[in-house]
Amino acid sequence: MTVDQTYLVILGAATTQASHNARILAEHGHNQLGQPHPDNLNLRIWDGNLTALGHQNPDKVTAAANATLPPYMRVAAVYHWHAHLNNGTWIRCTPNADGATPITVTLAQTREP
Repeated sequence: MTVDQTYLVILGAATTQASHNARILAEHGHNQLGQPHPDNLNLRIWDGNLTALGHQNPDKVTAAANATLPPYMRVAAVYHWHAHLNNGTWIRCTPNADGATPITVTLAQTREP
């Protein structure tokens, strides 16, 4: 392994650890990303949407969210986003932003009668 390859391995490990640490803070830290949903602790309520920390399987998150939503609502879309703390507030960000935490966000809509 060359010095450049070693540097890239170390940089990759540091980036992975930083992402892992950001996710732990988002879930357990002083300023958590959203709040745990009372009926499904794998989902969080953030910015009015059901959210799962990490880039989760969209089908599984959709099924969990649909089972949690009231009967008159359903998941319309699922997205992989990133968020980070900015002056004490969680906001969407690019994946390479400092403290970026991967999240899977569901957008729900009211069912047609």
